[in-house]
Amino acid sequence: MTVLWTRQLNEYGVDKMCHLISIYSEQKLARVIARGKVNVFELRDIYSELIKHRDWQAGFDILCDYRSIEDFDVSSRDIDEITDWQSSIDSLIGNGKCAVVASKDSVFGMSRMWEMISSERSQDICVFREMDDAVSWLGILELEMV
Repeated sequence: MTVLWTRQLNEYGVDKMCHLISIYSEQKLARVIARGKVNVFELRDIYSELIKHRDWQAGFDILCDYRSIEDFDVSSRDIDEITDWQSSIDSLIGNGKCAVVASKDSVFGMSRMWEMISSERSQDICVFREMDDAVSWLGILELEMV
């Protein structure tokens, strides 16, 4: 397993957003944990870092843990934008599954919109409120907690 932490700070040195990417090569899984303030640019950064990661392979499943996002500054227009951008990198993402876990209503709702708009892509996306449901849907038997 390889782990990559990224922190983005505002002009006062305070975290805007922080995310962790863990790659579990044997399970063909990437786990993303995001916290803090998130907007469309941070979402794009997460996927950019993920597909550039030395251990990433197209077709890996992705488990996005968005339960610690405090401020989700993403609009329906942003969802369209990120979906269009992801279509351009579809071959780098591959046909794995992507499970999003979101407990906050705003994050859950926008993630569900992304799931519906992305239904034509090769990656199967599903949004959950509970981590156990997401892990089960991905077929993960055991997951190290980082």
